[in-house]
Amino acid sequence: MSFETQNIKQNFRLYLEEITIRYIPAFTISAMVIISWFAYSDLFIRQSVNAFYTRLIPLALGYSLLFFHYLNKGKNKRLEYNWYNILTLSTLLMMYAKYLVYLPYEGDAYSVTGIIVLIFILALDFKVSLPSAILSFFGPLLATILTFLFVAELPDSKWVNYSNLFPMTIIAFIANRAHYRLRYKLFKSNYLLNIEQQNAKELYEETLCVNEYLNEKNEKIEQQKKSIIAANKELRKLSQTKDKFFSIISHDLKTPFNSIIGFSSLLSQHYDQFSDEDRKNYLDIIEKSANNTHKLLDNLLEWSQLQNSKDNLKLEKTNLFLLGNEIIALLQQMGDEKEITLINNIEADTEAKVDINKIKSVMRNLVSNAIKFTKEGGSVTLESNTSNGALELSVADTGIGIEPDKVNRLFNISEKVSTPGTNKESGTGLGLLLCDEFVKRHNGRIWVVSEINKGTTFKFSLPQNTNVN
Repeated sequence: MSFETQNIKQNFRLYLEEITIRYIPAFTISAMVIISWFAYSDLFIRQSVNAFYTRLIPLALGYSLLFFHYLNKGKNKRLEYNWYNILTLSTLLMMYAKYLVYLPYEGDAYSVTGIIVLIFILALDFKVSLPSAILSFFGPLLATILTFLFVAELPDSKWVNYSNLFPMTIIAFIANRAHYRLRYKLFKSNYLLNIEQQNAKELYEETLCVNEYLNEKNEKIEQQKKSIIAANKELRKLSQTKDKFFSIISHDLKTPFNSIIGFSSLLSQHYDQFSDEDRKNYLDIIEKSANNTHKLLDNLLEWSQLQNSKDNLKLEKTNLFLLGNEIIALLQQMGDEKEITLINNIEADTEAKVDINKIKSVMRNLVSNAIKFTKEGGSVTLESNTSNGALELSVADTGIGIEPDKVNRLFNISEKVSTPGTNKESGTGLGLLLCDEFVKRHNGRIWVVSEINKGTTFKFSLPQNTNVN
């Protein structure tokens, strides 16, 4: 017998004991009422003391079992279960003994009907082991047969009546074992099903744990993936910044220096050979190249500081109308050279909490670009208005405009969008990158509206009710 089968049988035995003990009071009380009535009937109605004596053992066992059951309160279930089995066996022996007592009498008093009924009642009782079932059914019958053989002779006329017990006992025994087998198979199926359900539940819980663990890992992987993507994006930006930096140094910064060095060398070596007009033209070229180089260096320094610094803005309440006047004064000479009118239409009481140096750099670059791409006799206008809770500043020119395919690339560091001005002024596109960075630092945005040969308007917003970093 395998360990699993042995374990199932043990649990089935405990299950049967539990059921039997649960119904002991009902079965025993019913039996005691019936047997007590028969005892009373034997003693006072039939006036058969011997028949009364056959009832004493079951009565003693039954009442003592009830007393023990209520006193024990389920503490010693095994003893109680065995006690009940002895009671059922004694009840069957009582019926056989009663048959022997009434055997000498004629009539129906010695009928085996009561024995047969009790045998079939016992057929519904559960018997865990085969030996106990054999003892319960055939023990009393064998004891009665031995009595007939050695103690009391059974008349021939009664053998037919008594012989009815043999097939009935065999049938009841077979029914009892079949009943037991069916109940055992049902219990075994339920037992194995419960085990499978428990295993399935444990597997399900393990699966949930594994899923939870995998979800945590996936979340970590997703976070790592996002970190890697962000890092790669930052690396690409740094790489583009480096490329832009070296491009400016190698080309845009070198070119004006070549002009300065070249014309200053000519003046130094051949000064007396040039006329006053030639010398003045050369000095004008040197001055323009120096100014352009200075402007480029200013932007380059601001840009490099911006890349290396994530400091908070130094916010101050600033009058933007006065700041516009300051920018116009700074770039008035550049405008006068091209006969361009600079107009400040910003409302006189327009104020905002900004980083003055950074917003001044934005406005200076935008106005400078507007002058560069506006033909002689044109105009550049500064304006302000409020839209959706944000202050909008704009720099509009009447210049040559920007081609549509270049508009979306103006603020991308990886794009080379540098167009000579109307007087062939050079540029790097670095100024617009600075404008974009500085405006974003203020939690604002910058955009452009342009039409070829009609002009360009650069606009940027400054949120008035937003915390800026």
